[in-house]
Amino acid sequence: MRIALATPLYPPDVAWPAPYTKELARRLSPTHEVTVMTYGEMPEKVEGVRLVSVSKRLPRTLRIMRYTQALWREARRADVIYAENGASVELPLTIVSFLSRTPILMHLGDKRAHKKAADSVSLKNIEKAALSSAKKIVSDSPLERPEILPFGDYPINEFAAYEASWLKHMEMLEDLFIYAKQ
Repeated sequence: MRIALATPLYPPDVAWPAPYTKELARRLSPTHEVTVMTYGEMPEKVEGVRLVSVSKRLPRTLRIMRYTQALWREARRADVIYAENGASVELPLTIVSFLSRTPILMHLGDKRAHKKAADSVSLKNIEKAALSSAKKIVSDSPLERPEILPFGDYPINEFAAYEASWLKHMEMLEDLFIYAKQ
């Protein structure tokens, strides 16, 4: 299956959803053709994952237009688009959803972006439009990766819980990707 991951943040960014999207791409790439659509400079590579990045240095309007164009190109190739919330992805996603028949799954993983949208009429409307174009809205997220501290014990139990949460999350997403394609 060809999966496009649309995200406003991706490593080297550190804020959520950057680490989530990179880990998701890594876990999907052995069995799917994965493209990550993001904003930024020099995104971190993941073996077997195609990266499409739009510079954050461009003026906002031009940046959003370029991201929309890139997302439109990817939508024509993809079987499904899995998008992270955030206005810089939601606005292009809403536009592309009118032009494309590619099913969209929306992940509400970025709590800060969701709160920011709740506090702004225009951002709330953009989020609402993006959510209405989605075939399914996903609010489930795996646990964050445990921190390994110098001179501390290796967090065995925390890593076991982290892996279990990812296994459960991936199983749910695989089912949703199949559902969305039907």
